[in-house]
Amino acid sequence: MASSTTYNTAGNKEDLTSILTVLEPEKTPLTSIAGKKKATGTHFEWQLDSLSDPSWSGVNEGEDISSFDNKAAARARVGNYIQKFRRTWMVSDLQQLVSTAGVASEAVNSASKSVRELKRDLESAICSVDDWAIENGTGTPYRTRGMLKWLGLGGQPADVPAAFQSVASSTAAPTEITFNGVLQSLYTANGMPNGQLTLIAGPTLKSEISNFSRAQVVANNGVYNITQSAESKKITLSVNLYEGDFGNVAIIPSTFVGRTRTAPGTADSDAGILVDPEYVDLFTLKAESADQLEDQGGGERGYCEIIAGLAVSPKAHGYFN
Repeated sequence: MASSTTYNTAGNKEDLTSILTVLEPEKTPLTSIAGKKKATGTHFEWQLDSLSDPSWSGVNEGEDISSFDNKAAARARVGNYIQKFRRTWMVSDLQQLVSTAGVASEAVNSASKSVRELKRDLESAICSVDDWAIENGTGTPYRTRGMLKWLGLGGQPADVPAAFQSVASSTAAPTEITFNGVLQSLYTANGMPNGQLTLIAGPTLKSEISNFSRAQVVANNGVYNITQSAESKKITLSVNLYEGDFGNVAIIPSTFVGRTRTAPGTADSDAGILVDPEYVDLFTLKAESADQLEDQGGGERGYCEIIAGLAVSPKAHGYFN
């Protein structure tokens, strides 16, 4: 006997909710903590300087001054290039008129989504190991050097004098010993004048640092134990602030560390950038903007863009990889 079923009956309505969900990471910590400065050209520069080694050999009584020091001798001039980031959108005339589930206006939604994507583009670029590029008019646009490249991952930048290169890094499996080793190297190199650091960490690195707080075997075969009051009815085993011998480190997870232009969708989950926020800046030639272009009959269209580059004092920072 034939019967009407869901698979042979015409006219069944589709069950589509009016909810549009976007599940993608959007936090951009390096962009947020970096200082904001104005660029006035495609190549912006800043200066680095250092103090001479301590000297306490003494001065003889009655000795006249016969020689003088050049206090600008150690000064270095470094720079980076800006990069133009752009996202475009267009909605056909008919699509803008029809009713779409979860979207009040397809054009407004497209413009908003482009701005959100633009922020992710910028964060990925400045957290990357990619080097700069100079516009040559043949398909190679200006590109800014990423933070990990400034810090020497994959090779120290040739334009940064050795005295100002980053010396604090670890490529070993993260343990409390290796973590403190990087902090000690950073303190030895620059004294960590700010004393407050931020680690922008890939998810795996963040999890491994949280393991510092769990029971772990130490060299004398003892065990660290975590004791916590049961009154709160919860167990806290995460580490968001590490207070060490050589400074305090706020730890922020991120999925934008270590991405590359050739594999933009893949982050380095084990990588992390140890940042002193006082010594990293974002130079902006054109602030973030969103513009709508003329509708030439086919539908609404527009774009958003920002033109910016990263300024880093490499010796002030470190990395894990």
